[in-house]
Amino acid sequence: MIFRLLVGSIFAILVLAILVLSIWAVPAQAQVCTPTLTPEQAFLAVTNLTGTNGGTTKPSANLLANSPTVININTASEAQLTQLDGIGAKKAQQIILYRQMIAPFTTADDLANVKGIGKATVDKNRHRITTQ
Repeated sequence: MIFRLLVGSIFAILVLAILVLSIWAVPAQAQVCTPTLTPEQAFLAVTNLTGTNGGTTKPSANLLANSPTVININTASEAQLTQLDGIGAKKAQQIILYRQMIAPFTTADDLANVKGIGKATVDKNRHRITTQ
């Protein structure tokens, strides 16, 4: 037995709508975001998910959001360097060029030797910068 769908029938419209929605709902490309946490930060995030306050447990939802990522300026990619305050793509490229062409950074203060990066930018990010 063969069923024909009459154009304009409610059933035909529903079938067509389901087909269109199923095609439209499939994402063209899935993007994966990978957080960059050091092993120490990951350990602290897992072990400190809850805190105690007078015997009651309260979750710390913003723990990962408030923990700054430490960035090694000698090995960081452009994307990682742009996570620092005041460092855009152009300055990140200059940092990479400096460490490749001149010398690796020995201290956070050496970052001020890069053209366009001043002491204020270094001081603002000092707690997030490592050279080892």
